Amino acid sequence: MNRKETIIPVEISARHIHLCREDVEALFGEEYKLKAVKKLSQGDDFAAEETVDIEYNEQEIKRVRVVGPERTETQLELTFSDAYRLKADIPVRLSGNIDQTPGFRIIGSVGVVVKKEGMIIAKRHLHISPADAEKYSLKTGDLLSVQCGSDGMRNLTFHKVEARVRKGFKLTMHIDVDEANACGLKTCGIGKLSLSN
Repeated sequence: MNRKETIIPVEISARHIHLCREDVEALFGEEYKLKAVKKLSQGDDFAAEETVDIEYNEQEIKRVRVVGPERTETQLELTFSDAYRLKADIPVRLSGNIDQTPGFRIIGSVGVVVKKEGMIIAKRHLHISPADAEKYSLKTGDLLSVQCGSDGMRNLTFHKVEARVRKGFKLTMHIDVDEANACGLKTCGIGKLSLSN
């Protein structure tokens, strides 16, 4: 089968947390609304002004950025480096899959929330719209390979990049800070997506 390469944007996702309505109010106050400071590339997502501190295993990570809008369940997305720092066994999961993941404490400006689960390392993935998915013959769950890097010295090919097809998505691969460091990306860049034809 022949292969062809498509150039795609690659974005670096730093550690962040998504909050449900109940936790927003517990952490910041009754009827509190998150304040957007920067629109992100996918759907209605935005980086919020608010940050929280995270505690686990008597370790702490301060000023973790909140990403809105609110979700039905609170989810904390960290890296393997964070897991080492927290002495935590954190599974690699797609966003939204938090069953049987570690719990943690969240410290906000007015309150504290204790979660029984919700800590993940986000699996690298490709956001793609239904129109682009049809164009490239892709569907949700397809596993892809993408070559990334700032120069030939640090180029890496990431395998098992999972496609996520949804209305409102823009064709973009998301990797975390550890993965970006491994391939020498300091800011967002481009990748070469390998496709069959």
